Amino acid sequence: MRIGLDLRPFLKEETGIGVYFRNLLFSLAKIDRENEYFLFSSSLKDRFSVNKIPAFARMNFRDFHYPVEAINFFWHRLLFPPLDFFFKKNLDLTHSPTPLILPTRGKKIISVHDLFFVDSPELTDKGTRKNFFKRVASSIQKADGVIAVSKFVKDQLLNRFVIDEEKIKVIYHGTDPDFYSEVPANRLDRAIKKHALPSDFLLFVGAIEPRKNLTSLIKALKIVHKKHNKISLVIAGRKGSDFPKVQALILKNQLEGWVKTLDYLPREEVRCLYSLASLFVFPSLCEGFGLPLLEAMAGRLPLVVSGVSALPEIADDAALYFDPNSPESIAGKIVEALQDKSLQKKLIARGVERSKDFDWEKTAVNTLDFYQTIASQGE
Repeated sequence: MRIGLDLRPFLKEETGIGVYFRNLLFSLAKIDRENEYFLFSSSLKDRFSVNKIPAFARMNFRDFHYPVEAINFFWHRLLFPPLDFFFKKNLDLTHSPTPLILPTRGKKIISVHDLFFVDSPELTDKGTRKNFFKRVASSIQKADGVIAVSKFVKDQLLNRFVIDEEKIKVIYHGTDPDFYSEVPANRLDRAIKKHALPSDFLLFVGAIEPRKNLTSLIKALKIVHKKHNKISLVIAGRKGSDFPKVQALILKNQLEGWVKTLDYLPREEVRCLYSLASLFVFPSLCEGFGLPLLEAMAGRLPLVVSGVSALPEIADDAALYFDPNSPESIAGKIVEALQDKSLQKKLIARGVERSKDFDWEKTAVNTLDFYQTIASQGE
């Protein structure tokens, strides 16, 4: 089988989709010695480093000097040229890690991580509205196979689109095994000094964008300070479109000495944060999966998260749940977790066990099986 893949989602900084695709492809490279992989990347300025290329036994990697926006325009709007064109070979299938198909003369598989841009376009950035909102329905119709990253996402697909349930397969993400490892003390010390971290803090990991609902978390922190000892909040993630609003709210509530907003951090530094934090808080309004939950659970951090979308499906009994639309509810669960040490131990133990249910090799095995199923259709 000749399989075409676009590596650009993890060319630079890795957000959720990039983390997913990198881990999936590196795991596929470990288990698949038979199929041939055609790996595409393109950018005017950025080049793909050798250590980021999955070591497939049989592969053809091409790194072009074409602008990202130009490639996206032709692929997303015109569905041309097919990926086959760049390799001068007919591909059996392509897999796009986004809901937009990767053009090919063969079969097409897409991954759908969530549909918040359909339900709540006002909470998305301009690029997402421009690229996804208008084209996702057509892409889902044209795709031969759809990977849903949770049962919640599968149900969303069936409720919102005319789609054959048989062409949807639920395949969960995996837990990065590095997050189970204890971080050396000297590395923790470096992180504390580099970021001037407080001795006791709540942690949020993710982009500062509207659907992550950090404004409600800031309001909740003010309530926590009234009901409990004052505690800091560290926000680690890309400073997206909601950053000015979050900063303004911090100042309004006189919390500037208690909230630290870090930008995007490499994985090793995020591991340090999980090791140093007292509690992981995730107030998101909508998640199709929630990779930071797995990282926090593997990092032995108790979880307090939104009780909506896919988050209860993923964390199961390893978290306390709150209403993300209520700062009082968020604050109440944070205070409960901070004050009850035995509860913290239970959540940590449950979290470690729950995270082991998610394995990247299992993700790769299930994905490869899906590739073979879709490629063989119509033979």
